[in-house]
Amino acid sequence: MSLVAFAIRVAAVRTLREALPSGFEVLDSPQEPMDRLDCASPAPFVAVYTGHNETEIDAREMLGGKSKVDLAIQFVLPASLTFPLSGGGSITLDTRKQGAETALDVLWRRAACAFDAGASPWASLWREFVINTPKIVNASYLIEVKTVRAVAREVVVSCEPIHEPVPGAAPEGAWAALVELMRADQASDGLAGLADWLEAEIAGPAELTQAQRDAAYLGLSAYAAENVAILEVASDVGNIPDVTAQIEVMAEGEG
Repeated sequence: MSLVAFAIRVAAVRTLREALPSGFEVLDSPQEPMDRLDCASPAPFVAVYTGHNETEIDAREMLGGKSKVDLAIQFVLPASLTFPLSGGGSITLDTRKQGAETALDVLWRRAACAFDAGASPWASLWREFVINTPKIVNASYLIEVKTVRAVAREVVVSCEPIHEPVPGAAPEGAWAALVELMRADQASDGLAGLADWLEAEIAGPAELTQAQRDAAYLGLSAYAAENVAILEVASDVGNIPDVTAQIEVMAEGEG
């Protein structure tokens, strides 16, 4: 299992719950989402999935390779939709006649604003996990299942995330923040109960030395790891030689 895909999806679900109107339920990878519309009082919902996951690696650095994770966000609207306006009040739309695409445009804009500039802890954490979003694809659909008809849009965000956590030690950085937010989560979907699982999954079955963890991150064999020295980079810029002056002197001498 990709823990980074899990982290991106969970942070996205929580970010969307805080950013979208309260009447929109945001679901984490539901298996039968259309059942929510096949009822007496259908309501709009958003379903979030992680799809294609690809990692480019050098040698054997499976944990430290460059990953690409597709985050799929599906907005689904029933036939009648009461949409709250940012300035107050609301408007009721008949999505079978007009206004559905406008509502979908506004919903995606609110979601994008939350991902890019949301001030909530979950939005900030999502930006910690996602380094770059090189491509976004929007596609709208008309859905008909049994007696249910709905308009929907799927937005696929291509994410370039941080690397997978290296096992052998307690979670650090963004991973430690994720565990903390999960433990404090009050939602009824049980995310808080997964905090201990995630922490144990990252720590691994046994504690490793920093050298062993570095070797795992770089994908080094035991022989290579024994012959590689990892040095601390000088924090004092003044300790770095000024090679520019030396090059200028050499150039004058050649002239």
